[in-house]
Amino acid sequence: MKLSVDWLNDFTPLSQIPFEKVLEKINTSICEIDDVEEFKSHLSSVITVKIKSLEKHPNAEKLQTTIATDGTKDYQIVTAATNVNVGDIVPLALPGTKLDGKEILDSELRGVRSQGMYCSEKELGTAIESSGVLILPKDTTLGISVRKLFLWEDTILTIDNKSITHRPDLWNHFGFARELASQLQIPLNSFPLQSDTNWESGNQGLTVEKSEHAHAYYVCAIQNVNISGSIPKIKSRLEKCGIRSINNVVDVSNYLLLELGQPTHFFDRSKLQSSNFTVSKSKEGESFALLDDTSPKLPENILLIQNGNTPVALAGVMGGKDSAVTESTKDIVMESAVFKREDVRFTIRKTNIRTESAVRYEKGLDSYTCLPVIKRAVQLLIENGNPNVKVFEPQGFNHTVSKTVTIDTNLSFLRHKLGKKISLQEVTDILQRLGFTVTAKDESLSVVVPKYRQNYDVTIPEDLVEEIGRTIGYASIRTEALSMAVETPIRNPLRELERRVKQFLALEVGFNEVYNYSFASSADAKLEVAYTESSLKIANEMPEEHALLRTSLYPGLIKQAKLNQDRFESVNLFELGRTYHKEGKGSDLAEEKRWLSILSLSKHKPTDLVSIEQEFLRLRETVSELFFYLNLPKFLWSKQNRSHFHPNASLALHYDGKEVAELGILHTRFSDLYDVKRRVILAKINMEVLVEIWENHGRNSHFIPPSHFPQGQLDISLLMNESDPTEPFANLVETLQIPELESVYVQTIFQGESVGEGKKSVTYRFRLMSYDKTFTQERFKELSDSLVTAAKDNGYTLR
Repeated sequence: MKLSVDWLNDFTPLSQIPFEKVLEKINTSICEIDDVEEFKSHLSSVITVKIKSLEKHPNAEKLQTTIATDGTKDYQIVTAATNVNVGDIVPLALPGTKLDGKEILDSELRGVRSQGMYCSEKELGTAIESSGVLILPKDTTLGISVRKLFLWEDTILTIDNKSITHRPDLWNHFGFARELASQLQIPLNSFPLQSDTNWESGNQGLTVEKSEHAHAYYVCAIQNVNISGSIPKIKSRLEKCGIRSINNVVDVSNYLLLELGQPTHFFDRSKLQSSNFTVSKSKEGESFALLDDTSPKLPENILLIQNGNTPVALAGVMGGKDSAVTESTKDIVMESAVFKREDVRFTIRKTNIRTESAVRYEKGLDSYTCLPVIKRAVQLLIENGNPNVKVFEPQGFNHTVSKTVTIDTNLSFLRHKLGKKISLQEVTDILQRLGFTVTAKDESLSVVVPKYRQNYDVTIPEDLVEEIGRTIGYASIRTEALSMAVETPIRNPLRELERRVKQFLALEVGFNEVYNYSFASSADAKLEVAYTESSLKIANEMPEEHALLRTSLYPGLIKQAKLNQDRFESVNLFELGRTYHKEGKGSDLAEEKRWLSILSLSKHKPTDLVSIEQEFLRLRETVSELFFYLNLPKFLWSKQNRSHFHPNASLALHYDGKEVAELGILHTRFSDLYDVKRRVILAKINMEVLVEIWENHGRNSHFIPPSHFPQGQLDISLLMNESDPTEPFANLVETLQIPELESVYVQTIFQGESVGEGKKSVTYRFRLMSYDKTFTQERFKELSDSLVTAAKDNGYTLR
């Protein structure tokens, strides 16, 4: 948000205070300042001059030589402009001025000296395009800078919006000046909401239906407007705050927004179909033209302003094009309203339209300004070129006119929360300066909150603590160490386990940890079928992609993979997080589950199934190594079907009879849904089950003394169908109960012309270890023969 210091001085004499002190007070007691700049300071050396003479350039057909004066000094200027004549008053950029990144020099053009450059509106930044030098009015004072001429001599403060998101009263010049006056203890000179206006009798037929969809809504008829340009004061102030001047009626609405923070809107009376106004909700697919030349199809329950049966505005966000004020407008209807912030936020989310009015409404305005702002608008209309307007009695309603907020507290509470001894007189003085009404009895206080801060802002005693603390300055509160006993912290096994898991994945195997929102879309909730029915919808509805609490960590990881799939060859991610599950429709709270999810994005083409299978096996090995790292070696992998995984690449890990983890290649239908171009390998571990197993078994010693004899190994290659799983033969070997067998795993899988179409060669490696004697050739042959026999007896073909 931008604030004009010149405008602020209208309401409180900031010029009496050193500017550095003003900035310091804003930063320490009100909000953060992002930037402080002199408005168009580069135009200080652009002055007004009058052309005294004009001649053809002696050496160039398209140039002219002129003599111009600022009233005391003459300048020789060479120009290519064709629209200047003797007697014209024009802006002259003196040498040293920088325009569009170029410095104006005292130079020679074709042998004739030129002491500057005449400026167009484009070069002054007042128009996007211009056809020649700007010709100023004949009564323009000579020798002054264009900054002074156009009322641009001003300092602009850029306020960090996030630091005042809870303070709707500060989103305007008067409110900010009021706050500054109280903090700096200087007077507040004027109060624009006290403007005096006499209404014409009658309402010109306008009526407003009462509605629960708005806190307050008023309209009034205004006749005899004359559309033209705005006066320099209003035009320059809008421009300094980043708003384009349109005409002397629309500019008044924008001026009020910046001055008082109360959005208003003007309708062309002749374009309205009815004299009746209603605040209502939209129907699905309803549409009408807006001021930004769009006609979006609206979802259900968007807040609208209806004129008769015709929608004329998105309430609090944007007006309709068909009822807009134009050059031919003579009679207008002024709207002044305060809508519920929840409804305006809903409109912003659903339409993706965010305007200056909507930004203020979504903070939560109070309705007390609705009627007074109409009087101020009339005053500005008269001042801005409409001296003959007739304003009729406003019509409407205000549901919250009698609302008050009273907070009861005591001095002891305030001192305790502040950590500073402060007197009752000091507390009373600070709160009264800030606009609060204070009634004190002994050490008890009853505080009535001012209307401009009673909506959502100051509602509880702790809010008063903040008001006092920021006013006296947080730096004045002494820092003290917390007074608390030093005790041995209670052991948290789950946190210990999580730290060890993170250490392994991040430091040992080089995976990257990610954090995702705990929200999900309805499509995300369908990824794991087992949890589809337990999805929990958020009551305060978020955007569609955040409408539910997540039931799976997979969608978040997949979306992260999508964002990075074209940036990195290797994408290996993990996340530790919660999922939320609501069983049934009772009043019981939803259940939280804690998971570790892992994702590895394939480096190969989706059709390279052999390489993808190797990557799948590598991630299985990584998960297995994690269990070894946690001192849990007695796990068992088995094939388990999961609908979100490829049918032939879906495993589950069991420990002590409990399923702890799953691993699989994401089904292609979900890859397509999330637009992931590479194959996705996923795994997840139930941390609540794992911590129980870790506590029971992870501290046991599984140490086996190393053998004094060398290890041996055997390899057997079997020819299988391409779709055959590999684990049955490994499981078969386990049943043989070979005493020397330490482990069996798939070493390689080969496919090619040599093994035939639709076939694959699977090489199994058997690790052998003897603890009482060295392996002999006879024992190797005996073991090899038994493995070959087992394979043949069970229908396998040796290769």
